[in-house]
Parts: sequence; C-alpha cells; structure tokens
Amino acid sequence: KNNFFSGIQYAYIFFLITFCLNMFVIYKGISGGIEKLCKIALPALFVFAIILAIRVLTFGSPDPLNPGWNIVNGLGFLWNPDFSALKSAKVWLAAAGQIFFTLSVGIGVILTYASYLKKTDDVVLSGITSVSANEFVEVILGSSIIIPAAFAFFGPSEIQTIAKSGAFNLSFVTMPLIFEKISLGAIFGCMWFLLLFLAGITSSISLAQPAVAFLEDEFNISKKKAAIIFGIVCFMLCQPAIFFLKNGAVNELDFWGGTFCLVLFATVETILFGWIFGIEKAWEEIHHGAEMRVPKIYKFIIKYITPLFLFLILGFWLYQEGMPVILMKGANPGDKPYILGIRIMLLGIFLSLAIFVKIAWQKRKPSVKK
Repeated sequence: KNNFFSGIQYAYIFFLITFCLNMFVIYKGISGGIEKLCKIALPALFVFAIILAIRVLTFGSPDPLNPGWNIVNGLGFLWNPDFSALKSAKVWLAAAGQIFFTLSVGIGVILTYASYLKKTDDVVLSGITSVSANEFVEVILGSSIIIPAAFAFFGPSEIQTIAKSGAFNLSFVTMPLIFEKISLGAIFGCMWFLLLFLAGITSSISLAQPAVAFLEDEFNISKKKAAIIFGIVCFMLCQPAIFFLKNGAVNELDFWGGTFCLVLFATVETILFGWIFGIEKAWEEIHHGAEMRVPKIYKFIIKYITPLFLFLILGFWLYQEGMPVILMKGANPGDKPYILGIRIMLLGIFLSLAIFVKIAWQKRKPSVKK
C-alpha cells in the first residue's frame, strides 16, 4: 500500500495479467510461443539496456553540493573489489547461485532446451555465444545502470544501506526516485520497467518449460493439457509468495529455491556429467558437429575442479552460515511460522517431483532394459 496503490488488489490484477501472459506463451509451445516472444523481447531488452546505460553514464555529478557523488566514482565503487568479502560464505554461495540461475544450470532448463537440438548442432559455439551475450548484458550493461546511478544521487554511505536491503529496493524503489529527478525521467522510467518486465517474463517462461515437457514426454499428456496442469499448480504455489511477502516468503523462496538448491543440484549435475556419464563420452558428445574445439584442460576442470569447488562452497556455507539460517536466528519471531511454512512447501514440491520422476522412470524401465 502506497501513494500509487491503495491496496493489494491492483497489484494482484497485474500479477494475473502477467501470469496469464506467461501461460499463453507456454500454451502456444516452443516455436509458436516461446521462440516468437524471445525474438521480440530479447532484442528490445538489449536496446533498452544500452539506452539506459548511456543515459546513466552521462549523469556526471548531479548534486552540486556533493561533487564526489558522480558516475566515475560510482563505477569505482562498483568495480573496485573488496577482498574482505571473500571471507563470507554467503557471498560465494550467492555468486554461484546467481550465475547458475542466469545460465539456467541446475534447474533442468538448459537440459530441456538442449533436447530440442539436432545431433549435429554446434553446442560449443552456441554455449560460448549464449554465455558471452548473457554476461555482457547482465554484468556490463546491468551493473552500469543501477549502482553508479544510485551512487551519484545518494552517495556511498546510502548506497551501501540500499544494497543491503536487497535488489528489490534497488530496482523498484531507488531507480524510480532517480528517474523522478532527471529530465525525460518518465520515458527512461518506462524503459526501465519494460526492461525488468521483459527480463522477468523471458526467465519465467523458460523456467516453466521443463515441467511442461516432463508431463508431455513421460506421461503422454498433450502439450496444451500439460500447460494447463502446470498453470493450475503454479498459480496455487504463487499465492504464499504474494500474500506473505512482508513475512519473508519471497526471500525464503529465493534463497532455498533460487540459490542454495541451484548450487546443490549443479554439483550433482557436474558429478553425473563428469563421472557417471563419463568425461570421455561427454567430450565426444560436446564436439559432435562443433566447428571449434574446447581446450583439453577443461576435461580436468569439469571432472575434478568444478565439483570440488562447489563442494567447498556448500561446506563453507554450512560451516559459517548454515545453522543460524536453518534455525531462523535473526528472523522476526512473527515471521517464523511463515518461513517454516514456505520451507515445508518447498520440501513438499521436491518430494512430489521425486515421486513423479520415480513413476516416470519405472515406466521407462522395460525400454531401458531392451
């Protein structure tokens, strides 16, 4: 509730619109829905990001009383490393979770879309292109917009306070305040929220496709019925995040579902890929149809360094942060029942998925034996 929304009903209406748009795209399928949306959304997102980055970099020093609050110092604040942060386990875990999420690793998304490729498609070139483009937009363009702009308008001490409050406040509170203070702010603000919307919807539809594909492939459900089933289940699971936002529901979902479990599942994937599937077989599969070769050193990195590094991150976090987080130390006493409820819901989702996978595997056993 604020100056723009008198209650949750208006925000809920926009949630319904966005949810229906997601379901419509998924209902239309890969080529008829997801591909068409991405062909429009991704170039538009890229253009908006470049325009906003250029505008931010021309802010200079917006406050004459504080000439040190400028874009150059803001970029320095962003890019000059604080090596003491490397002692924090949650920094390592958050960094790993972020890169896995943005590259769709550890959640079945990249595996699902890879299944639509031809055997002769060049996955090496596609992988390098995807990762490079993603990191350019996310790290170079994305970071050139928010942090330097907030530094120039609010100063170093305030930006640290804002950053600690989370990305939500940076994106949805701080940036609108900045756009209010600049010329043509309404236009740039519109671009900013369109950018966030396009980034969000392209991510959400990609996250939905593995579940829909699983129902189609393993239970012989039609694409449209699978999309409807997924939509109903997803809609119900969205409600706690909406109505218990102030009680930490989204933060809990984001940490366990969007950070910790991603690192955990990615660790399992690296072991399966390098040890169970076999690195030699994996290497042959990677280069089937490839125009360029991956350096052989990556055999050693994939098989030994990557799983060991991820195990160290998980172990470091469990040792330094694990028990306080699990026991909800520091959480508001009134929020603890909601946090516990979210954890039970996540556990229920995981167990349900495990049961469905077991059922699907048992159905496949005869064909596997053959």
